Amino acid sequence: MAANESTEQLPQRPRSFGQRAKQAGLFLLFGTILVIPRIRRLRRRVWAWTSVRIGMAIFGGWMLWRYARPGAGTAMLVGGLLLVAISLLAGAKPLVKSTDDLANELGALVVLNGGTFRQSAASAPVPQTQIFVGSDRFMVIGPRESRLLDIPLPKVRRMAVAPVADGTGGGPQSWKLEIDWQAEGPLTLAFQYHGAFAEHLARTAESTLRSQWKKELPVIS
Repeated sequence: MAANESTEQLPQRPRSFGQRAKQAGLFLLFGTILVIPRIRRLRRRVWAWTSVRIGMAIFGGWMLWRYARPGAGTAMLVGGLLLVAISLLAGAKPLVKSTDDLANELGALVVLNGGTFRQSAASAPVPQTQIFVGSDRFMVIGPRESRLLDIPLPKVRRMAVAPVADGTGGGPQSWKLEIDWQAEGPLTLAFQYHGAFAEHLARTAESTLRSQWKKELPVIS
């Protein structure tokens, strides 16, 4: 009789609400830790992430429409609002190369501040550019790694730094570096700098480019 009683199993007590909430929280935490790296990789793919955002917006809209119908709970409202908010606010984040990585890829020796770039007098200005100077050429790179121009140094004919007056009579507030070069015909490009260090930036760009340009000039004996 006693042996039989010892083998009997005691009934399991039901888990409390706090225990179930703790288990659910741990499940969500570890699930989020595993999912975050995959989401970050997906956000670097613009078209794939855009498709995901459209899907979240459609599903979130459906949940909000469903909430407006009888019998839907508050979870529908919260979930719908959350999905719509994520689809609107969480944009794609393409992988951006560092300046050093881009310089190595282009074979550049020096990277200069290009200021606002104009390929010609009639072209639109491109702000926040960089000049990647190689051994025999220099490249103008714009925002988002867009390659604007690639000029072999032997085609350069002239470089000059000059102040740019603002027209108010208060003196020059910006400086520009002009470069004449030869393609199918003579062309002139300009880098314009603004602010307190405008002259310093323009002259630094000019002296660095000139030091490489002089190496490429033909030697006449």
